Amino acid sequence: MIRKNAFTLAEVLITLGIIGVVAAMTIPTLISNTNGAQFKTAYKKALSTLNQAVLMNIALEDTDFSTLEADARTGQTVPDNSLSRMLLNRMQSATDITTNYFEKATGIGAIEYTGEVTCNDDNKIDEDSVCYGSSNASEVGTVSTFTPSATAAKVYSFADGITFGFNIQAANCTDTTKGAANNVCVGFIDVNGSTGPNTLIKCDNGTQEGGTGANACTVSASAITDIYPVYIHGQTVEPGSDAARAVLFGK
Repeated sequence: MIRKNAFTLAEVLITLGIIGVVAAMTIPTLISNTNGAQFKTAYKKALSTLNQAVLMNIALEDTDFSTLEADARTGQTVPDNSLSRMLLNRMQSATDITTNYFEKATGIGAIEYTGEVTCNDDNKIDEDSVCYGSSNASEVGTVSTFTPSATAAKVYSFADGITFGFNIQAANCTDTTKGAANNVCVGFIDVNGSTGPNTLIKCDNGTQEGGTGANACTVSASAITDIYPVYIHGQTVEPGSDAARAVLFGK
């Protein structure tokens, strides 16, 4: 009589159970890392595309972000020298999706930026004032926020599905300090439009802003999301937060 070796039903079930547990633990991480890599690639492409658009505008119109005038709300006449007009003239298939975007993309949150306040003897109010105790005509940084919404921002979608939103009050964006002179020349890139997760990029290690050394902001592959704040000035669209810079320049 020939005896055949085989696994018992219990052994097969145990093996399948172990495989299932391992899959449940690893697949979400793999998916997250894959999404993160796609978000990062699209973010780099969007920054490059926007910077190419302003360089083209300089070549054709001899104007950049430093001469922008405030934009119009959706449905109103677009000023000739606004950021909307620049996008419509230089970007293929630029489409205003402001209303639809904010109906679907909720929970973006506030974008922080560092503005400057010029201090002098007249505005040294009290100990709680940012100018208190400063020397005459000095400038101090103060953190402010811009919260994107259908009334405060314009949002455009491009042919590749990437979305760019900006503060409609952005004008004369010349300063190299984020949001200086109250122009709030900040915006955001959403690499996949109103599709989720619609989450502003944040550091998952280190300090959110201004950290150095061991406290420097880092963003792991699994923490990379789809919305990135940007700062607009002169001839440049650049990352608008430490987390956005960490994703751009990270390995």
